[in-house]
Amino acid sequence: MSALYSGIHTKLKNTKVPWEDKIKLAHFAWISQQCFLPNKEQVLLDWVCHALVGVHSKKLNLEEDVHQKLWCFLDSILRSKRLECLIKDGKSVNLRFAIAQVMNDYIDISPAHQSPPAGISTILGCCQTVLSTPTLAFVYTTKYELLVDLLSKLCTLACHCLNNPSEQLTVQVLKIVNLCFTQYQQVQRQQSNPNRVFTYVIAHLFQPCLLLRHILNVRIWSKDDNNQVRHQVIKDIRNNIETLLQSALFQPELLTLYKEELLPVGDRPEKKKISPKIPLMPLTSLLAKLEDSSFCNADTYVSLLANSISLVYKLFLDSYCKEGKEIFCFHMFVKLFQCLKSTIPFKQEDEVTSSGYSTGLLALEHLLDLALSHDIYNVAEDHIRHKDVQYQFYRILAEMLICNPCTSSQSWFRCIKTLVLLNHLIVEPDLDDLLSCAWIDADISDFRIRKAQEALISSLLQTYTKLRQFPKLFQEVVILICRPAADELRQPIFTSSLNEKLADFLIQLPPNQILDVWAFILEKIDCDIFPDIKDDPDVCLKLLSLSSLLHCLLFNMKSLDNYSPMPVLARFHDLMKQMMDKLIMPSLTLIKEHSVNTLFLTWLPKFCNAILLLLYTWIEVNTVTKLNCKKYISQLGDLALLLESSLEGWDFSMFSGDKDCWNKIYKHCTQSNPLCKFYLELLSIQKIKCVLMHCVSTTKSMQLTLQNAAHLIIHPISDLKVLEHHKPWSGNANIIDTSSFHVAHWHLIVSNLPIILPYIPQEEIYNITDFLLETLLPAQYRKDQTDKEISVSFEDISVALLKSDHFSELPVLQCAFITSIITKCAITVKEKSVLYAIFDRLSAKDLNWHEDFLSSYSKGTKLSSSDMEGTLNNQISGCVINLEEVVQCILSMTEQNTSDAEVNHLTIVLEFISALKPDSLTPSDQCRCFLLLLSIAKATSFRNLQILCVCYRLMVFLLSGKHAKSLFKLLYASDILKTVMICFKPTALEFANDLENKPYWPEFVSIIQSFFDTLLSLVLDRKQSCLLNLEKFAEFVFQFVPNPKSKNWNSCIGQLLISVLCSLCRILTTCIQEHIVDKKKTETFCALLQQSVVTMNIVVTQCLKVSAPSEILPSFLVSCTATLLEAEVSCQDKINSQNIEVYRSFCSQILRELPYAEKQTLFIRNAFRYLLKSINVEEIYAAQQMQVTSIFGSMKKLLSSPWINSEIIQSFELELKDLFSQMMERCSCEEFNAVLQLTLQGLEVSNLWKNSDKEIIAGMTITKLLLNCSLKDEKGKVFWFTASQIMTALVTLGNEACKDRSLFSDIVVPVIDTMALLLRRGEMFMNNPHHVTLSFRTLLTVPLDHLRFEEYYSIFLAVHEVLFSILQCHSKAMLKSVAPFLSTFHRLVSSVMHEGQQKGDKGTAHETEVILKCAQLVERMYTHIAAKTEEFTVFSAFMVSQYVNELQKVTLQPAVKRHLTGGIFHILDLCIDRDIKFLNASLQIGVREVFKELYQEYTHHHKTRSQVEEKYTAL
Repeated sequence: MSALYSGIHTKLKNTKVPWEDKIKLAHFAWISQQCFLPNKEQVLLDWVCHALVGVHSKKLNLEEDVHQKLWCFLDSILRSKRLECLIKDGKSVNLRFAIAQVMNDYIDISPAHQSPPAGISTILGCCQTVLSTPTLAFVYTTKYELLVDLLSKLCTLACHCLNNPSEQLTVQVLKIVNLCFTQYQQVQRQQSNPNRVFTYVIAHLFQPCLLLRHILNVRIWSKDDNNQVRHQVIKDIRNNIETLLQSALFQPELLTLYKEELLPVGDRPEKKKISPKIPLMPLTSLLAKLEDSSFCNADTYVSLLANSISLVYKLFLDSYCKEGKEIFCFHMFVKLFQCLKSTIPFKQEDEVTSSGYSTGLLALEHLLDLALSHDIYNVAEDHIRHKDVQYQFYRILAEMLICNPCTSSQSWFRCIKTLVLLNHLIVEPDLDDLLSCAWIDADISDFRIRKAQEALISSLLQTYTKLRQFPKLFQEVVILICRPAADELRQPIFTSSLNEKLADFLIQLPPNQILDVWAFILEKIDCDIFPDIKDDPDVCLKLLSLSSLLHCLLFNMKSLDNYSPMPVLARFHDLMKQMMDKLIMPSLTLIKEHSVNTLFLTWLPKFCNAILLLLYTWIEVNTVTKLNCKKYISQLGDLALLLESSLEGWDFSMFSGDKDCWNKIYKHCTQSNPLCKFYLELLSIQKIKCVLMHCVSTTKSMQLTLQNAAHLIIHPISDLKVLEHHKPWSGNANIIDTSSFHVAHWHLIVSNLPIILPYIPQEEIYNITDFLLETLLPAQYRKDQTDKEISVSFEDISVALLKSDHFSELPVLQCAFITSIITKCAITVKEKSVLYAIFDRLSAKDLNWHEDFLSSYSKGTKLSSSDMEGTLNNQISGCVINLEEVVQCILSMTEQNTSDAEVNHLTIVLEFISALKPDSLTPSDQCRCFLLLLSIAKATSFRNLQILCVCYRLMVFLLSGKHAKSLFKLLYASDILKTVMICFKPTALEFANDLENKPYWPEFVSIIQSFFDTLLSLVLDRKQSCLLNLEKFAEFVFQFVPNPKSKNWNSCIGQLLISVLCSLCRILTTCIQEHIVDKKKTETFCALLQQSVVTMNIVVTQCLKVSAPSEILPSFLVSCTATLLEAEVSCQDKINSQNIEVYRSFCSQILRELPYAEKQTLFIRNAFRYLLKSINVEEIYAAQQMQVTSIFGSMKKLLSSPWINSEIIQSFELELKDLFSQMMERCSCEEFNAVLQLTLQGLEVSNLWKNSDKEIIAGMTITKLLLNCSLKDEKGKVFWFTASQIMTALVTLGNEACKDRSLFSDIVVPVIDTMALLLRRGEMFMNNPHHVTLSFRTLLTVPLDHLRFEEYYSIFLAVHEVLFSILQCHSKAMLKSVAPFLSTFHRLVSSVMHEGQQKGDKGTAHETEVILKCAQLVERMYTHIAAKTEEFTVFSAFMVSQYVNELQKVTLQPAVKRHLTGGIFHILDLCIDRDIKFLNASLQIGVREVFKELYQEYTHHHKTRSQVEEKYTAL
């Protein structure tokens, strides 16, 4: 073999040897161990590199196939383990620089092709290996320009691959690009010449990097794309691009050069001596590259420029925006905007320019947002020092945007919003045009754009509210509304969300501001609207708009009260009088005069709408003001006189106008004007309220008036219907049309049910509840889920009513709703069936079901003739007769045939019973619902198990009501139990295990057990015939149990019998404990219990023999066997030996299955309960498998299972604690030592290195369990002797886990929690201060930045708890380690300050809540520190200094600041005068101002209050 390789070097150089043979020879030489060529690896590497360089330089002419094989050979060498081992051993292996250039050139060639060459993948592989191997990467890292060239070409190749979806190289190329970025950044940091770096980056990398970033941002990723590419790699590349550009283009050394180009001549820094070389002009170069469109497609360039400019400005601000450099940053803004404007026309002329304008607006939005967030515009400084240069520029921007509105773009609205936030004076000169194009005349249908519009309007409202210039803004709005325009095309002024925001702002305003707007609106109506109202529909629409505006203002303003100033009250009274006398009254007269031929008066309907809205608003404001302000005198006359005779529903002459006028308005409105009809209904509500408020006693005429008003609202009944093309209602009384009227009408009825219900007949109440049920049924009348506008649908209103408190407080309505449910069930089933007859009797609408007729009735009694006199009593006796007949039907009925459709519909309808509150049901309603469910349950086959689950679950729900015992007046408890048991015949259960029923069977068995538990508990609580009922039921159950040898036996009947017997055992055990004094009853109960235990033993044994594997068996059988064991212990002195074996076998099986009980939390909890009961029974505990070590071993395996986590442990934590405490109490010292050793093994740091995280979790969980046990005598001494080992292990574990952020939630937080618990429990036992202060090592290591908020709070709380434990329980140890204690606490303070600073709109409500909790913890800690006066007095000044130094860096949220300030005030209490003087003298200037402000607030508020409290404190 050695002969084969003789002269190998010569053969490789021989031109006569074919290249195919050379490659084979070189390959075999590389892999062979018998080739002893000196420096073989370097020789072969040089040979293949030389060949590839020769091919590239055209010195060698090889076939493409041979060329590819050479690249493959080079790739195999670079990737080989042999080369890797040589490099590890320190052997020098070098690559030629020429091969690096060749690779660059090939990568440069590939994007020019439609698809990259065939061998490009291999070349990229070579490049990746070279870059990732430090020894080989020197060919790039030592030649900066070569690496720049590679990175530029790789970016171009990546762009090519991303633009071609079919390209297969995308993943590989992006990974190499990311690797190359990493290498480049390391090399760039080593460069000493910043000008050279800038020149190379701007010339070769700037444009490719921007293009790559842009394509990564805008590319639409498909499902076929690799997730790894879409997420981590792309994120890394984007971050690397931003880091590269920032570090190269905006270096600190280039700041002076940028200033020379940006700042005016007077503001430029002094120039140094001019170098003979051409000076570097970074800004000019940068802008030239941005304006160069030749490096990408023309279609891509506009969006690329827009994205790039905002990125460049962001990087610029991040690098240079510091205090005192705001004007410098502003000039950069101007330059970038000019660059943007030179390419993108900021005006909208046609479709082509429109898309470019939208793109430019997006870029401008980002620029303005950056300017706002970095606070580069200081209004005062700009005016005084810079002669309004910024203001003038922003004014130009505002004029440009307002003169060229683009209401189809969200960015347009956001740009103007940002300008308003910068300074409202920027837009104020064009305020009328802005309000016109952005609000009053804007036609916007897109939801997202509407949200941007609402954000802009909210900003305007908020700004003018704060400046107390609200009238100025709304005067412009009113003037715009009054301008000539096509009002039919205008959208409503206030949407629902805007209305809510307006309400928030109006509360902050003084009343005079709103009264000014009110007066102005009335003046404009009087001068500009009312004179031209006739025969002009547009003017009527303007009046309606102004009425809507006035309605919003008056409804949302703060009501006047007894404390309102008299001038304000007088002005308010004048405006109310003016509105009624000069507007409403003349308008009603005008309507009356023109109500003859309404068909030809197109303006009249709109005029009616406006006037009715104004009247409704006036009445509502008048009522509210009269209630809140005794000084206010209403214009309305004496209602008692007005109501001497009854009023028709449409007659509102009690408010204004005369009867004839309202008759004409009513006739006109009921024709085809839904908005007018709705306003009349609102006026009817006001009429009812006024009558109820102003009249002490109700006369017949008043009663009739109230009924007529309620009749107007409810009738015609056709209004309670759902149109085919209905739409949701926005909730705004001004926005109602034909398609939304019915939703608004239903909302009005539901909202006012408490006041109109007493005045409508029973028939109408049934119509309301029928409609309520109809709208609640699924898949009907639901609003479009894609409609994101704030709106309500039929379903929303009905669900809100059903969930509201007042629904349960209206027994008549609730009773009618139950009748509607039963009626719906009757419609579902066949007419001639038994079920239909039962439902028909239970839902008879001619009976008074809401009356309390069961209180004087009991089973077996008959109503006397005197009780049956009168119509009402006849109806009541009819209710009783119907219920008795229903009971007899249920007892005698058999299984009924029901179709699947009927069952599904019944299931849906019955679920509405669960929405009721059981305690609010009357006895009759409780009985009706229960009998309804019981009848369906008895009539339904086990083939339909789902509806049986619903029925029994709802029966359990009803039995929890306070009137549940009234059921026993109709049915004996034993009859109910027997009725249910009869359904469990073995023949009936043959369908229970069908494939369709299998998922519902575990739930059904659980519900049946709950049913019997609840019903038997009710029998016991009733304390009437308890023994008799239980004897009857027990006797029936014992007879019902089939013979184990019978063919009828199956697992289903066994499980049901176990659940019944289990409930019976539990209730009998309780009875024995309650009747322990009465020996006779106790003996009877014991006899029943013994018989129940024997029967249950037989059933359980049989189930274990015949049952097929089932989901319910583990948890269910364990729970029932635990009950059986408890019952047997309570009724017998000694447990049967056969039963002991069963119990022991259960224990063994449980211990085997526990570690594998994944997703079986219920089984684990029941298993722990069973083990707890078993461990207390000596006969069972004596067995070998029940020793503590066996149970502990199984428990530890469970806690260290791969599927276990903190949430699962928390779900069975209580049961685990109880069992473990009992184990530690029963175990011997030897067993305790074994448990302790196994626990310490779980806390070893080696488990972390082995990735055995679950072992650590198990160790910490057991440590916490040990700490929660009351260890006495020897066991306690042993445990606290090892406490130092536990603390050391926890500290080591915590420090190691802090290195990996993925372990924070699973390891770090539990470690710190365990430390805190150990320190609290060890207050009397951990005497060595060193063991206590060890915890600071972990507390100072754990990071508090760049965390998810869930992690942040858990870590923050854990660290706080450790500090609190040390402070409270280990004061002596703390005195020796005050420095680390204060350092750790200061980390918490600075962290909460950083996270709690004001972030604009970026923070979420959840994040704010988390930060507030953390701030409260800090305040609490400050309070406890201050309480330790002796220990911390010396350090008080130091703590205050730390606090103000951090405070000076941030602007805190007010709520966060309130808590932190409250805490530091307690520390200031410890400071003496000398400390205050020291702080004033030693703090830096900016920090000193912060301290002075803090100390002034402390002096004025906290200190004064403390002195007052101290003065009045009893000695």
